[in-house]
Amino acid sequence: MKLVDSRENPASSSLLIIIGLFLVGFLFVGSLIQILVMVAAGASLQDMMSSGGDFSKLPNAWIGMILGQGLGSLAGFVGIAWFYWRIIEKKQWEDLNFKPLPQIQVFGMVVLIEIAFMGFNGWLQELNQNIVFPEALKGLEAILKEMENKLAEATKFFTNFTSFWQFLLAFLVIAVIAGIGEELVFRGLIMRKLFLGTKNIHVAIWVAGFIFAAIHFQFYGILPRMMLGVVFGYLYYWTGNIWVPIFAHIFNNGLAIVVMYLYNLKIIKTDLESMDDIPLSIVVFSLLATIGLMFLFKNYIQQKELDSQNV
Repeated sequence: MKLVDSRENPASSSLLIIIGLFLVGFLFVGSLIQILVMVAAGASLQDMMSSGGDFSKLPNAWIGMILGQGLGSLAGFVGIAWFYWRIIEKKQWEDLNFKPLPQIQVFGMVVLIEIAFMGFNGWLQELNQNIVFPEALKGLEAILKEMENKLAEATKFFTNFTSFWQFLLAFLVIAVIAGIGEELVFRGLIMRKLFLGTKNIHVAIWVAGFIFAAIHFQFYGILPRMMLGVVFGYLYYWTGNIWVPIFAHIFNNGLAIVVMYLYNLKIIKTDLESMDDIPLSIVVFSLLATIGLMFLFKNYIQQKELDSQNV
């Protein structure tokens, strides 16, 4: 199955360029954009310097931080993907697809896979959070837990909204922009370059999934995020269309935003962040259901291809 072509730049140099561009775009340009947006929202540079990196107490903090994150993601993910693919590789967006957009039924199957996967991935999250380091690495464990706590506080701040316009803006930034940008970079570029270099699609999918998880700088969420990236990778490979993992990513993040919004409005009593101690029976059922649905998904795609060839 074709994922790359001989006209593309070599894998090793391409990966170095993509990761270098990402680090500059996301870490430097993204941080600069966040600062500029906070200033535009009413915070002073002195306030930001004295905040110790916690912008949540600054004037108009929520709107400033969410807009900063959205614009930073546009620059650090979508912008970098565009710059590399269109300027360096000199290719069109359509070249990221090696098959046409699939029928609507495929997207319905993606939703079923995502829902089935939630139980197993929730168990992975619980397993990841309970990892205990050996005594010799307790210092590293303390650093990682401190990073995790700060990221958890930021997430809670972002999702502590009750107005509909805040919900829409959060959905746009956390689900839509992140879903499009991250899939363009990690599946559209990094995964295909890994496949170009290794000639092994499974290695490409799993390594890209690990990079996707690691780049979020959350050790205590690396296992479930990596597995989610692996699912997105197989969806991209089997369907041959980047819009399928983009849709899956948007659905995954968007569902979390919707649940948090309903939880904040007290319409539901449980949020996704508090789903601990998942029964083993649900975990096993979730894993088996996910494997079964992905097997059916792959067969459905292949059968549709055979049918179209026989017409």
